Amino acid sequence: MGDILDLIKTRRNVKYFLPKFVSWENISRVIDAGRHAPSCGNIQNWKFIVVMNPDSKQQLAELAHQQYEIIQAPVLIVVCSELEKAERYYGVRGEKLYSIQNCAAAIQNMLLEAHSLGLATRWIGAFNDDEVKEMLNIPAEISVQAIIALGYAKEVPPKPPKFPLESLVFFGSWRNRLKDPAKYLNDIATILGRKTQASKETIMKGVDFVKEKVEEKVKDFKEKNI
Repeated sequence: MGDILDLIKTRRNVKYFLPKFVSWENISRVIDAGRHAPSCGNIQNWKFIVVMNPDSKQQLAELAHQQYEIIQAPVLIVVCSELEKAERYYGVRGEKLYSIQNCAAAIQNMLLEAHSLGLATRWIGAFNDDEVKEMLNIPAEISVQAIIALGYAKEVPPKPPKFPLESLVFFGSWRNRLKDPAKYLNDIATILGRKTQASKETIMKGVDFVKEKVEEKVKDFKEKNI
């Protein structure tokens, strides 16, 4: 099994898709990955609507603020949340926060599984909620969390810039940084790499010093014996 970090680092949010069929086997695997995501109290309060009809995809693209590029994706998956189910067990926090977290975890699972299958995805969060619900006959008590475009990438965007780890990690309290996060995190490879590099630099400085002294002595000897 490959390192999941490689999948995470190489996955991209794709804008343009090829009009190429995606097998039901792959679609089901992507959704199954979402089904196995963690959720608060394991309530699994998500539902997935698979949209493949061209007219329906065009309508969804319009409702997603005219993101017409997604029409080329063979599949659009609408991720929904059963808010009442979370509210029943966890109150307002379950409705307002946990439901979003649950579906976000499911979505991330789906994006990574799609990437592992050689597929491309686009996570869409900008759309008219009420009109999407009306279009797909979604009950009022259900929340639409996202639309996932699934297909094959026409082009893969370059890796976006990411903030360095040391600027994002605090230890113990807000803005409390360590001078050497690698040491705190027991990143032995990084620590040894630094020590090795430091040793090389020290050795090279010693070699240069000895070389310089030898050259000076040779020069002095030559001058005295001329």
